[in-house]
Amino acid sequence: MSSNSDLSINIDKLYQDHHQWLVSWIAGRTSGWDNAQDLAQDTFMRLLARPNTTENIRSPRAWLAKIANNLVVDQARRKILEQNYLLALANVPEAEQPSPEHQLALLALLEQIDDLLCSLRAVEKTAFLMVRLEGVSYRQVAKQLGVSLSSVEKYVAKAMFQCYNLVYGDL
Repeated sequence: MSSNSDLSINIDKLYQDHHQWLVSWIAGRTSGWDNAQDLAQDTFMRLLARPNTTENIRSPRAWLAKIANNLVVDQARRKILEQNYLLALANVPEAEQPSPEHQLALLALLEQIDDLLCSLRAVEKTAFLMVRLEGVSYRQVAKQLGVSLSSVEKYVAKAMFQCYNLVYGDL
């Protein structure tokens, strides 16, 4: 048998054995059965995207719960981001509001930026936001965070590089 059919059998078995349990588990942590079913499906889709990960699973439910929990957290973060965006948009005069298509594109961009910022360590994220959004000098950031000036430079450079990759693609 080929490795692709082995993978298919493994995921099929994993799905058959644990899908209903996973939906119930997610439903206990989210709003609605339909949402839980969608997130369970997304969990299994993540498995299909990483074919080598199913080989050595010792505790399938713990493993599935970890992936599903990450998806639940991501969904909650996106919902908060969307609510904050809509709240900010409500303060914009109607004549200046972007079109619905542009609003959707802006929200997608905000989600990408949020993902990028969440991929940074807390100190990197804080330094980057202080420098780029608050206009704090590198020296002041270093003092406030209790790190060296060169560390702040590296943190901001790393974040800027990730922003560059977000816009122009990986190098």
